[in-house]
Amino acid sequence: MPPAVVSSVRSQRRPLFAVVAVLLILLGGAGGALVFWSTGSTVDAVAARVPITRGTLLTADLFATVQIAPNEQLAYIDADQLDELVGQRAAHDVAAGALVDPGLGTAEMVPSAGRTVVGMSLPPGAEPAVELLVGDRVRVILTEPVYACTADTTSTDGTTASSACTGDLVIAGVVAATMRDEASGQLTVSVDVAEADAPRTAAAAALGRAALVLDSREQ
Repeated sequence: MPPAVVSSVRSQRRPLFAVVAVLLILLGGAGGALVFWSTGSTVDAVAARVPITRGTLLTADLFATVQIAPNEQLAYIDADQLDELVGQRAAHDVAAGALVDPGLGTAEMVPSAGRTVVGMSLPPGAEPAVELLVGDRVRVILTEPVYACTADTTSTDGTTASSACTGDLVIAGVVAATMRDEASGQLTVSVDVAEADAPRTAAAAALGRAALVLDSREQ
Protein backbone atom coordinates (compact mmCIF):
# COMPACT_ATOMS: atom_id res chain seq x y z
CA MET A 1 0.00 0.00 0.00
CA PRO A 2 1.55 3.38 -1.03
CA PRO A 3 2.17 5.97 1.75
CA ALA A 4 -0.48 8.70 2.18
CA VAL A 5 0.27 12.12 0.74
CA VAL A 6 -0.31 14.96 3.21
CA SER A 7 -1.93 17.99 1.58
CA SER A 8 0.02 21.22 1.89
CA VAL A 9 -3.08 23.45 1.57
CA ARG A 10 -3.64 23.69 5.32
CA SER A 11 0.01 24.47 6.04
CA GLN A 12 -0.04 27.21 3.39
CA ARG A 13 -3.13 28.92 4.89
CA ARG A 14 -1.78 29.10 8.41
CA PRO A 15 0.79 31.88 7.70
CA LEU A 16 -1.92 33.90 5.96
CA PHE A 17 -4.25 33.57 8.95
CA ALA A 18 -1.43 34.59 11.25
CA VAL A 19 -0.71 37.72 9.24
CA VAL A 20 -4.40 38.70 9.22
CA ALA A 21 -4.64 38.13 12.95
CA VAL A 22 -1.60 40.31 13.60
CA LEU A 23 -3.08 43.10 11.43
CA LEU A 24 -6.38 42.95 13.28
CA ILE A 25 -4.58 43.19 16.60
CA LEU A 26 -2.59 46.18 15.41
CA LEU A 27 -5.69 47.93 14.07
CA GLY A 28 -7.53 47.28 17.31
CA GLY A 29 -4.66 48.73 19.28
CA ALA A 30 -4.52 51.81 17.07
CA GLY A 31 -8.26 52.33 17.43
CA GLY A 32 -8.02 52.01 21.19
CA ALA A 33 -5.19 54.54 21.29
CA LEU A 34 -7.18 56.94 19.14
CA VAL A 35 -10.17 56.71 21.47
CA PHE A 36 -7.90 57.19 24.45
CA TRP A 37 -6.27 60.31 23.06
CA SER A 38 -9.55 61.80 21.83
CA THR A 39 -11.19 61.35 25.22
CA GLY A 40 -8.08 62.04 27.23
CA SER A 41 -7.37 65.47 25.64
CA THR A 42 -9.52 67.86 27.66
CA VAL A 43 -9.42 71.45 28.84
CA ASP A 44 -10.62 73.05 32.06
CA ALA A 45 -13.55 75.39 31.45
CA VAL A 46 -15.77 77.53 33.67
CA ALA A 47 -19.42 76.55 34.21
CA ALA A 48 -22.18 78.04 36.33
CA ARG A 49 -22.56 76.10 39.58
CA VAL A 50 -25.95 77.72 40.28
CA PRO A 51 -28.38 79.76 38.14
CA ILE A 52 -27.05 83.26 37.47
CA THR A 53 -29.43 86.09 36.65
CA ARG A 54 -28.63 89.23 34.71
CA GLY A 55 -27.13 91.95 36.89
CA THR A 56 -25.80 89.56 39.56
CA LEU A 57 -22.48 90.50 41.14
CA LEU A 58 -20.15 87.69 40.06
CA THR A 59 -18.29 85.89 42.83
CA ALA A 60 -16.07 82.80 42.69
CA ASP A 61 -18.59 80.58 44.51
CA LEU A 62 -21.04 80.92 41.62
CA PHE A 63 -18.78 78.92 39.32
CA ALA A 64 -17.23 75.49 38.99
CA THR A 65 -14.44 74.08 36.83
CA VAL A 66 -15.36 71.30 34.40
CA GLN A 67 -13.34 69.29 31.91
CA ILE A 68 -14.51 69.34 28.30
CA ALA A 69 -13.11 68.19 24.99
CA PRO A 70 -11.79 71.13 22.94
CA ASN A 71 -14.41 72.31 20.47
CA GLU A 72 -14.14 75.41 18.32
CA GLN A 73 -17.93 75.62 18.12
CA LEU A 74 -18.27 76.06 21.87
CA ALA A 75 -17.90 79.48 23.51
CA TYR A 76 -16.33 79.05 26.92
CA ILE A 77 -13.89 80.61 29.37
CA ASP A 78 -10.73 78.80 30.43
CA ALA A 79 -10.48 78.07 34.13
CA ASP A 80 -7.42 80.31 34.48
CA GLN A 81 -9.59 83.29 33.40
CA LEU A 82 -12.08 82.89 36.24
CA ASP A 83 -10.47 85.65 38.31
CA GLU A 84 -11.30 88.14 35.54
CA LEU A 85 -15.03 87.52 36.08
CA VAL A 86 -15.03 88.08 39.82
CA GLY A 87 -16.29 91.55 40.72
CA GLN A 88 -18.11 92.14 37.44
CA ARG A 89 -21.85 92.02 36.74
CA ALA A 90 -23.65 89.35 34.73
CA ALA A 91 -24.62 90.72 31.33
CA HIS A 92 -27.20 87.94 30.79
CA ASP A 93 -28.78 84.92 32.47
CA VAL A 94 -26.90 81.61 32.72
CA ALA A 95 -28.50 78.28 33.63
CA ALA A 96 -26.93 76.06 36.27
CA GLY A 97 -24.38 73.71 34.70
CA ALA A 98 -24.06 75.74 31.49
CA LEU A 99 -20.67 76.80 30.19
CA VAL A 100 -19.81 80.45 30.80
CA ASP A 101 -19.19 82.39 27.60
CA PRO A 102 -16.67 85.25 27.30
CA GLY A 103 -19.46 87.86 27.13
CA LEU A 104 -20.90 87.15 30.57
CA GLY A 105 -19.00 89.73 32.61
CA THR A 106 -19.58 93.44 32.25
CA ALA A 107 -18.02 96.21 34.32
CA GLU A 108 -21.11 98.43 34.14
CA MET A 109 -24.76 97.60 33.71
CA VAL A 110 -26.70 99.29 30.93
CA PRO A 111 -28.87 101.06 31.75
CA SER A 112 -27.45 102.18 35.07
CA ALA A 113 -29.54 103.59 37.90
CA GLY A 114 -31.58 106.60 36.79
CA ARG A 115 -31.15 105.81 33.09
CA THR A 116 -33.37 104.17 30.44
CA VAL A 117 -32.55 102.61 27.07
CA VAL A 118 -34.94 103.67 24.29
CA GLY A 119 -35.08 101.98 20.88
CA MET A 120 -35.24 104.24 17.84
CA SER A 121 -35.77 103.20 14.20
CA LEU A 122 -34.20 105.89 12.05
CA PRO A 123 -34.86 106.19 8.31
CA PRO A 124 -32.13 107.54 6.01
CA GLY A 125 -31.66 111.26 6.66
CA ALA A 126 -32.52 111.07 10.36
CA GLU A 127 -29.05 109.88 11.31
CA PRO A 128 -25.46 111.02 10.74
CA ALA A 129 -23.57 109.67 7.73
CA VAL A 130 -20.83 108.72 10.19
CA GLU A 131 -21.22 105.18 11.54
CA LEU A 132 -22.50 105.27 15.10
CA LEU A 133 -20.51 103.33 17.67
CA VAL A 134 -21.44 102.05 21.10
CA GLY A 135 -20.53 104.72 23.63
CA ASP A 136 -20.97 107.67 21.23
CA ARG A 137 -22.50 110.76 22.80
CA VAL A 138 -25.54 111.78 20.78
CA ARG A 139 -28.52 114.11 20.98
CA VAL A 140 -32.07 113.18 20.09
CA ILE A 141 -33.70 116.07 18.26
CA LEU A 142 -37.49 116.15 18.40
CA THR A 143 -38.27 117.30 14.87
CA GLU A 144 -41.94 118.13 15.46
CA PRO A 145 -43.27 120.65 16.32
CA VAL A 146 -39.89 122.34 15.70
CA TYR A 147 -41.19 123.90 12.50
CA ALA A 148 -44.07 125.50 14.44
CA CYS A 149 -41.99 127.21 17.06
CA THR A 150 -38.56 128.74 17.57
CA ALA A 151 -36.39 129.16 20.58
CA ASP A 152 -36.79 132.93 20.41
CA THR A 153 -39.04 135.02 18.21
CA THR A 154 -38.78 138.75 17.61
CA SER A 155 -42.02 140.65 17.12
CA THR A 156 -42.52 143.70 14.91
CA ASP A 157 -42.14 146.03 17.86
CA GLY A 158 -38.68 144.71 18.61
CA THR A 159 -39.57 142.72 21.72
CA THR A 160 -38.41 139.14 22.11
CA ALA A 161 -40.73 136.37 23.15
CA SER A 162 -39.65 132.87 24.09
CA SER A 163 -41.72 129.93 22.93
CA ALA A 164 -42.77 127.06 25.14
CA CYS A 165 -40.63 124.51 23.28
CA THR A 166 -37.10 125.73 23.86
CA GLY A 167 -34.84 123.25 25.60
CA ASP A 168 -37.35 120.39 25.46
CA LEU A 169 -36.49 119.69 21.83
CA VAL A 170 -33.04 118.27 22.56
CA ILE A 171 -32.39 115.14 24.64
CA ALA A 172 -28.85 114.04 25.45
CA GLY A 173 -28.02 110.35 25.24
CA VAL A 174 -25.39 107.68 24.66
CA VAL A 175 -25.48 104.93 22.01
CA ALA A 176 -25.98 101.54 23.68
CA ALA A 177 -26.35 99.37 20.55
CA THR A 178 -26.94 99.67 16.79
CA MET A 179 -28.35 97.42 14.06
CA ARG A 180 -29.01 98.21 10.40
CA ASP A 181 -31.55 96.53 8.13
CA GLU A 182 -29.63 96.06 4.89
CA ALA A 183 -32.81 95.67 2.83
CA SER A 184 -34.47 98.95 3.85
CA GLY A 185 -31.39 100.85 5.01
CA GLN A 186 -33.19 101.67 8.25
CA LEU A 187 -31.02 102.00 11.33
CA THR A 188 -32.18 100.84 14.76
CA VAL A 189 -30.35 102.52 17.61
CA SER A 190 -30.69 101.87 21.33
CA VAL A 191 -30.06 105.17 23.09
CA ASP A 192 -29.31 105.48 26.80
CA VAL A 193 -31.16 108.55 28.12
CA ALA A 194 -32.22 109.92 31.50
CA GLU A 195 -35.35 108.30 32.91
CA ALA A 196 -37.21 111.60 32.80
CA ASP A 197 -36.50 111.96 29.06
CA ALA A 198 -37.50 108.41 28.14
CA PRO A 199 -41.26 108.96 27.55
CA ARG A 200 -40.77 111.89 25.16
CA THR A 201 -37.93 110.14 23.37
CA ALA A 202 -39.92 106.93 22.89
CA ALA A 203 -43.04 108.80 21.76
CA ALA A 204 -41.14 110.89 19.20
CA ALA A 205 -39.30 107.81 17.91
CA ALA A 206 -42.54 105.84 17.55
CA LEU A 207 -44.13 108.67 15.55
CA GLY A 208 -41.05 109.13 13.36
CA ARG A 209 -40.56 112.63 14.72
CA ALA A 210 -37.01 112.31 16.00
CA ALA A 211 -33.55 112.60 14.50
CA LEU A 212 -30.18 111.68 15.95
CA VAL A 213 -27.04 113.85 15.87
CA LEU A 214 -23.53 112.79 16.85
CA ASP A 215 -21.49 114.95 19.22
CA SER A 216 -17.72 115.14 19.31
CA ARG A 217 -15.85 111.97 20.20
CA GLU A 218 -13.02 113.95 21.76
CA GLN A 219 -12.96 113.54 25.51
